[in-house]
Amino acid sequence: MSIVDEASDQPILAMDQVTARRVLEQSTGHAHEGRVYDYYLGGSSNFAVDREFARDLIGRWPDLPWLARQNRQCLARFVRFQLNQGIRQFVDIGSGLPTRGNVHQIADQVAPGQARVVYVDHDPVATAHAYLILRRADCLDRHSVIQADLLNYERLWEAVIESGRIDPTQPVGLLMAAVLHFVPDDEPGQASDAVAFLRDQVAPGSYLALSHGTSDGLNEAELRTLAGITDDYDAKTTASMLLRSYDKIKSYFGNWELVEPGLVWTAEWNPPSLEQEYIDGDLQPSQSRIMAGAARKPQ
Repeated sequence: MSIVDEASDQPILAMDQVTARRVLEQSTGHAHEGRVYDYYLGGSSNFAVDREFARDLIGRWPDLPWLARQNRQCLARFVRFQLNQGIRQFVDIGSGLPTRGNVHQIADQVAPGQARVVYVDHDPVATAHAYLILRRADCLDRHSVIQADLLNYERLWEAVIESGRIDPTQPVGLLMAAVLHFVPDDEPGQASDAVAFLRDQVAPGSYLALSHGTSDGLNEAELRTLAGITDDYDAKTTASMLLRSYDKIKSYFGNWELVEPGLVWTAEWNPPSLEQEYIDGDLQPSQSRIMAGAARKPQ
């Protein structure tokens, strides 16, 4: 288990149960975006302050739990698809709070005991939760958790390699599910530079799979409601939210070739090689408000 020392930005190669629980106890005074997401999914890793915040947002945008489930199901399909292509090592960047259907759990359903996963998040609350879950499951021998900032991408990748879980000479599955819309663009290209750097580090045959919120296609009333929700995330949680256009989201894949079905709504990202999957409900795919795609690095 690695976390980052905020003072030195160097990895601390130890974390114990007492430290993890202390981090969680200190975080209960305000809503946390990861625990809010867990509430949307019907999980139990959330507190009263998270539930209150989530219920207020759901009152304004009732589709939120549905779109969260769509995104989580899409992440599972990302993982299953890459496993079917022979990927056995994953770096889940912006992994957030471990909740239902974690990457290592999905991998073990398809390839028991074969996959290795490094979870990366900038937030100590998320990494503390992740550590406790992996510890309880007694699988810290194959999987690691790193606290690191995506915008400090060179140091992040060094820590991934230092974990000993990833062989950079072999194809890697890079996962960025619903994380880039929490990465600011205070300076042009910050998020783009980070993703481009990570694409350059992995071997040919690797995959990048990501999902990202967008406001494309909304009418004026919907845009106002969504703007209020993103403002609340900015003011009341530890994360700011920045929605981007289809073209901008597609640019994160660089010159990698998108696999079928391309960059689509999360509800529609279901490659022909996987069994078709549906989530109960009569909403249109565009109501997920999150686009998803995966691409393979050319040889």
